[in-house]
Amino acid sequence: MAPKSYMKVMQALDIVIVILFIILSYLIGSIPFGVVLGKLICKKDIREYGSKNIGTTNAIRVLGKKVGFLVFFCDVLKGAFVMIIIRILSATKVWVTPEQIDLFLFGAAAIIGHSFSIFLDFKGGKAVATSLGVVLFLTPIPAIACLIIFGVVFYTTKYVSLASTGATITVIATAWILYVFGVADVTNFGLYFIAKPTLAVAILYSILAMLIIIKHFKNYKRLLNGTENSFRKKKAA
Repeated sequence: MAPKSYMKVMQALDIVIVILFIILSYLIGSIPFGVVLGKLICKKDIREYGSKNIGTTNAIRVLGKKVGFLVFFCDVLKGAFVMIIIRILSATKVWVTPEQIDLFLFGAAAIIGHSFSIFLDFKGGKAVATSLGVVLFLTPIPAIACLIIFGVVFYTTKYVSLASTGATITVIATAWILYVFGVADVTNFGLYFIAKPTLAVAILYSILAMLIIIKHFKNYKRLLNGTENSFRKKKAA
């Protein structure tokens, strides 16, 4: 086979593999672990209790802390799962992602899957935990920073919606700071934590953050009306 023809075949194969990985990531992201684990372990459909959301907060309220945090872990992992596979394939030289393809693309597919799950008639959750999995894999510093802010805001207010919003804004801010001041060529694993994200990742983080904030509009209205669920209120009750 002529070199040019061979290159075209390989490029076409790369495109097919990328598409398959995007579909796989979407399907994994679509798995509603809050629903699945709730039914398997607690014999409850989380969508029929509390806020009826499939995410961690409602899972903790309805299914208890142990199952709730298991839901959280699974939702975080599914955001990074396909990217981890691709990184392993790349390290072992089995398949290397084309240069023009950003790994965020696969993480975004998982986030979309959680928010618009094919298994829930294209309905889903706010994708905060799944987004954390993506950010944690791609840019650890923004992920760690957002976890700290989440903890501080939640500890002081007991409102998950406010803590999630603070964490989301923190991701945007730290991602852009790293884009300006981060290390461009990472050859040492230690520098991975302060690696400069691509412009595409910084922009997509911002878009993702806006989507998460939009998903919380109902929470903001309840906060203004004084009817938002609070862990402090539950404890007092």
